Amino acid sequence: MATLKDVAALAGVSTATVSLALNGGPVNEKTRETVKKAARQLNYFPNKIGRMLNSGRSNTIELVILTSAEAPNIVRRTSLFYYLIEGILAVADQNNLSMRFAVKSYEEDDVSAYFSELVGGRTVEGVIILPQFARATGFTQVLERARFPFVMLRPAAFGTDVSFVDMGNYEGARMVAELLAKCGANRLGIINGPATHVDAIERERGFTDTLLEAGAALVAKVHGAYTIESGFEAMKQIAARKNLPEAVFCANDYMAAGAIKYLTGVGIRVPQDIAIVGYDNNDMATAIEPELTTIDNRFYDLGSALASNLLALIKEPGERVETVILPRMVLRRSHAPEKTRRPAKKK
Repeated sequence: MATLKDVAALAGVSTATVSLALNGGPVNEKTRETVKKAARQLNYFPNKIGRMLNSGRSNTIELVILTSAEAPNIVRRTSLFYYLIEGILAVADQNNLSMRFAVKSYEEDDVSAYFSELVGGRTVEGVIILPQFARATGFTQVLERARFPFVMLRPAAFGTDVSFVDMGNYEGARMVAELLAKCGANRLGIINGPATHVDAIERERGFTDTLLEAGAALVAKVHGAYTIESGFEAMKQIAARKNLPEAVFCANDYMAAGAIKYLTGVGIRVPQDIAIVGYDNNDMATAIEPELTTIDNRFYDLGSALASNLLALIKEPGERVETVILPRMVLRRSHAPEKTRRPAKKK
């Protein structure tokens, strides 16, 4: 098995230079590449455990998703988390950090105890927290008292004063309402996510606030579970009413796909009879007919900002960092109503 000395001999440098080159230290790029090439040739891998013991640092960060028994599989229902993780890993890799991943439920675990163990064990340098549901945030006090670096995603529903990256759910939903109002829709509906989900809370608030400003009316509201099936059933409920809304905002693209599936099946045309707008801009948005107008919440950029902010806190514990990543509107064909609407025919 190759050693540090073997790599140094092959690269023609000192063992100290090898250590610096492989651990992100201050060496020139030509030397770093020479050392890495020698390490690859010898199949040499740095001993991370030994390095941690010598330096007192783990060079590891952790991503913790806090979910609920209300929707335990919500994380696995969307590919967008992979983009967020990709953004975190890109920054971590640039800074020679590893990443751990954990999913914790409020109901199944004492969250404060879990974070107390992280603080006491110091097995990670800092934590990125993704809370999925509106719950008490007493666990943050454990981290704050220890001056332990952590960043939260979208804390608006919590009202807690912490370092965060805000994904602009409120602003994105305002964009949807403004678009539909400009298209002439005055009677609107919403198929939202679970009532206590933090995204759903902010998206509904942004949507309804803007409707009020525009003088439009919210005539239908149904909660779904961010799945195609729940979107289908929610639209079935809305379509059972005497008069269809002129447009429906679906709080994610999966529910929008389910809504369009139901409408198509009963002969209600999208967007001629009813406009549909989704949220997230996931892969499904271009796989359905008509292609979905939606909001791109820039998950890769969110992940990158979360990791960058956490690194800033690791370097300067006790500081507070705030970033807002505003979403983008993606215009396709599902929202554009005809100039003259005719009543939808129901079968």
